[in-house]
Amino acid sequence: MKKILAILGLSVALGGAATAEDITLRVANYGGAFSASQKKYAADLFTQRTGVKIQFIDGNPADHLAKMIASKGREAPYDAVYIDDDVQAKAIAAGVLEKLDPALVPNLKFIYDEAKNKNGYGPGMIFYSVGIAYNVEKLKEAGIEDIMSWADLWNPKLAGKVAVPDLSTIMGRDFLVAAARLNGGDEKTLEKGVEKIAEIKAHSYYTSSATLATAFQGGEVWAAPWINGRTWGMIDKGAPMKYVLPKEGAFGNMTVIDLAAGAKHPKQAQAYINFVLDPLPQLGQANEIPYGPTNKVLAPVLAAYPEMAKKFPASPEDLKKLILVDWKIYNANHERAVELWNRQVIRK
Repeated sequence: MKKILAILGLSVALGGAATAEDITLRVANYGGAFSASQKKYAADLFTQRTGVKIQFIDGNPADHLAKMIASKGREAPYDAVYIDDDVQAKAIAAGVLEKLDPALVPNLKFIYDEAKNKNGYGPGMIFYSVGIAYNVEKLKEAGIEDIMSWADLWNPKLAGKVAVPDLSTIMGRDFLVAAARLNGGDEKTLEKGVEKIAEIKAHSYYTSSATLATAFQGGEVWAAPWINGRTWGMIDKGAPMKYVLPKEGAFGNMTVIDLAAGAKHPKQAQAYINFVLDPLPQLGQANEIPYGPTNKVLAPVLAAYPEMAKKFPASPEDLKKLILVDWKIYNANHERAVELWNRQVIRK
């Protein structure tokens, strides 16, 4: 794998000389390990190749969306944005994203159809799942053999040791649907999920993966709904963690990369989006933090490295084995769920 990355890195580095343009693209990102890997495999190489600098502005996708909406009609706070697929739906509805020009993003033709936005907005740049992460050693000490179900997070032995994701995160929105399903509901009846989650004696309600990672490392949190890539990133560094797809089903999602409406540098932003979809950044991301590439050119590479590919949804077929939330229905009920969440969960 390192040899393949080195070869791809060389081909990119020799792709063209830097221009003299003094341009800095403002790119909304997630922060933590994700931003670090995108800097290493996308931003730095893009700057080396084009001379265009990348400034990552890290934060929660919901906060990025709020900033774009607040600046609507003026210059956007970002040129490009990494956001969750459900947040993209809201952003499109709010009119704060621009459709891509296929001539400026030629890598679109190599992206799985399932990762393309049918209306021409930004594509998925990774596939990922939301399941349960837990500390194997801490659970063993507590007499808990394993976690197999979403319902296991309500185990009294885990009281005060479960971190619940806030609804501002994709993990929180997926977990709300999971809880609603446990309580006889679905995307249409999110109040059932709020009611169920309110029964958890939570350690905390996290809004970023970086915060959760620190809590896991310190032993304060033993279990939490989390993303496959972040969990495997800790496992690969020696943490006594395990990532499971609950028997009721884990959730499938994508991170998309989009052009912001009102971007100061739209052409350069689309060039960056195109670069993020290149094989090197896609494979580098998968190797650094295990998320599934959406560039189908990499399918034979992943097939040759099954130990890596098992850590993430590696294809549209893998994604279809997971629960795919109907975000149109979910978003129609989200605001009401937030009201109930603040009253029944946060303020209890």
